[in-house]
Amino acid sequence: MLLPRLDEVRRALTAFHIFNFILALAFPVIRSSFLCNYVFATDANQQCEIDSREREILMFLLIILAWKGRKATNWMHYVNNIFLFSKIAGIFLFIRADILAGTLYILACLIVTVLFPEPAYTGPEQVTYFQGEQLFEELTRNRNTVWVIQFFTTWSQECRHTTPVFAELSQKFTLPNMKFGKLDIGRWSKEGERFRVNAHAMSRQLPTICVFKDAKEISRRPLVNESRRAVPFVFSEENCVLAFDLVNLFNEQKQKKEAKTRKHD
Repeated sequence: MLLPRLDEVRRALTAFHIFNFILALAFPVIRSSFLCNYVFATDANQQCEIDSREREILMFLLIILAWKGRKATNWMHYVNNIFLFSKIAGIFLFIRADILAGTLYILACLIVTVLFPEPAYTGPEQVTYFQGEQLFEELTRNRNTVWVIQFFTTWSQECRHTTPVFAELSQKFTLPNMKFGKLDIGRWSKEGERFRVNAHAMSRQLPTICVFKDAKEISRRPLVNESRRAVPFVFSEENCVLAFDLVNLFNEQKQKKEAKTRKHD
């Protein structure tokens, strides 16, 4: 997982990230500080500190976060995993320590989720957004262009986390005869069926990225095995470049374009 660039760090300074950061650290900070006596109902003789069971739960949380880090598409995806699992652990820990404090923590999580949703990616990209049958028609009409297509839905968290990776790839590898596009199969379900991408709520095929050359699919991720189950794939930039052979495709299409230009000259 690559370290964040400065512009990416600036995009992370939003209310969503700030409030979720506070919620993620709320329990260990409160439990080990002077705030403990004000938040939790403790006896006069009871020390206000993290006990052995709470320590075990926090250690288990760290293990989960380390495991999730290996599957994150980028560092922002990993940060969101930290927020999610820390809040789940926080709910359990607050309720275990004090029912009232746990209820207030759950209420705070709900308020932050509703008022400060995760911001959508707004960075630069060179992506064509298709609707309905437009993608099928474009592939049929223009066979000289290689298309890298992401099939997505607006409600899928995995699709949302793949968006900046796909945008970065489009910035690096777009040519007049090699282009990047997207199709919302949550809205255009028939096109999902046409391109064999399952858009159901429990689908493991979201997002799916396919490469089309001469109107034929030459590669896709995630792959679907004989049992019709998607083989997990981490949509990091490095993995996508290798899996779809983007460097060789880019060089091949660039040479074709230059050869065509020389021929016309």
